Amino acid sequence: MRLRTTAVALVGALALTLPAGAQAFADDGQAFNYVFLKDGESQLAQISDLTESKCHKLAVTDGAVQEIANDSDMVALLFDNATCSGEPVVAAGPGEKVGDIKAVAVAFEHAERAEQAEQAEHADHAEHADHADHADGAAMPGDDADEDGDLFKRIFSSMG
Repeated sequence: MRLRTTAVALVGALALTLPAGAQAFADDGQAFNYVFLKDGESQLAQISDLTESKCHKLAVTDGAVQEIANDSDMVALLFDNATCSGEPVVAAGPGEKVGDIKAVAVAFEHAERAEQAEQAEHADHAEHADHADHADGAAMPGDDADEDGDLFKRIFSSMG
C-alpha cells in the first residue's frame, strides 16, 4: 500500500513540475511587444520568433504603432513596407521603447552587427563631410592647428 501511495505522489509531483520546466525552457524571455489601434482600441501584440533577418509583418492595418518595447537582445529594425526593404524608419536596440511610429514590418539583427554597421556608416559620413569641406581648397579655421592638436594629444596620452 505504501508503494502505491509513493508512486502516486511521485507521478503527481512530476506532472506538476514537468510542464513548468518545459515552459521555462521554451520561453527564454526574448520578445518584441507592440501596441497599435484597432477599431479605436489599443491592442497588444507580440513577436517571439526573433530569427535574424526574417521579416515579420505587424498586425497593424494602417501602419500606426502607438508603442514598441524591444524586450530582446536583438536590434529591432522597423520598416514602412511589408518586405523589410530599404532603410528602416526606426532601429530600437535591446531594451528600448519607442512610441508613435509608422511601421508595418520588423526584422531583427544581432546588436553587434548593427553596431558595426552604424560605426561604418558614421565613418563613411565623416569621410564624405571631410572631403566636401576641403573640396574647394579653402583653409578651414582648424587647419593650422594640426601641430597643436598633436601636442595636446601627446600630453594627454602621456598623462593617462
